[in-house]
Formats: sequence, C-alpha cells, structure tokens
Amino acid sequence: MKKHKLYSLISNVLLGIGAALGALALYLSFSLKASLPPGVCPIDNSRPLIYIAIGILLVSFVFSVIADKMK
Repeated sequence: MKKHKLYSLISNVLLGIGAALGALALYLSFSLKASLPPGVCPIDNSRPLIYIAIGILLVSFVFSVIADKMK
C-alpha cells in the first residue's frame, strides 16, 4: 500500500470516528437538556467528548493534507 493511500485511509477512519463522537455529544446534550432545570447549560456535561471529537477531526484534517501533498 502506498504511503498516500495509507494516510488517506487513516484520515477517512478518523473522520468517521470524529463525526460519530460529535453526533454522540450532540445527542447526549439534547437528551440531557430535557432533564435539567432552566438556566443550566447542557453542554458542560459533554464538553470533554466535544473536545475529543474536535481533536480527532483536526488530526484527520492534517492526515488529509499530508496525503494530498504526497500525491
């Protein structure tokens, strides 16, 4: 397997994982919103998950740029 294809594959896998974590964080914040009292931010409880998803998506972007430069 060529290096740029490997980086492209890693980028696509990380993109899928990051998107799934982001969707999970969105679902958790919306489902938690119904049980919280008024004035409480539902994002505070899923903030680490959101940060992890953003980090994984940034790493995916870096791998994508590297794969494009290697072509």
